[in-house]
Amino acid sequence: MKQGKCLTAAALLLCLAITMVGCSKDSILDKFNGLLHHVSQYALTDEKELKGEKMEGEDTYIGSYTADYEDFSGTEYLFGGTGLERENGNELTVTYELTVESGSAELYWIDKDNRYMLTETEGNGSHPLTLTTGDNYLVFEGEEFHGTLHVTVE
Repeated sequence: MKQGKCLTAAALLLCLAITMVGCSKDSILDKFNGLLHHVSQYALTDEKELKGEKMEGEDTYIGSYTADYEDFSGTEYLFGGTGLERENGNELTVTYELTVESGSAELYWIDKDNRYMLTETEGNGSHPLTLTTGDNYLVFEGEEFHGTLHVTVE
């Protein structure tokens, strides 16, 4: 993942710079975590490119998203980020409603290198999630998808 290598290099440079000015270990980790969260927001699909409307919460991990799709083939990274620890806690709940008229759709959570399917069929549900250190993203994929998605992460 090209973006991951750039992120790692930037983070290492920041740590080196901070270490050289004599900051405490906790201060270095806080700054590093802040850098990770800031940079990881660019991994999310830009709001201009989303097919629906997104309402962000207090950070990039929570909010709501509603979309009506017509012949959508692609991937949208809706919520999430990368960090050592989330300031507002690591427990989240994803609530969704998916309507499938035609095509296929998947709503899943990426946790580091793991992929956890939340749904790939029409319906609604709620799933608790515990964030781990590293990548944590809510992703929607469609293939010639016609339908709607309503999702809230809190």
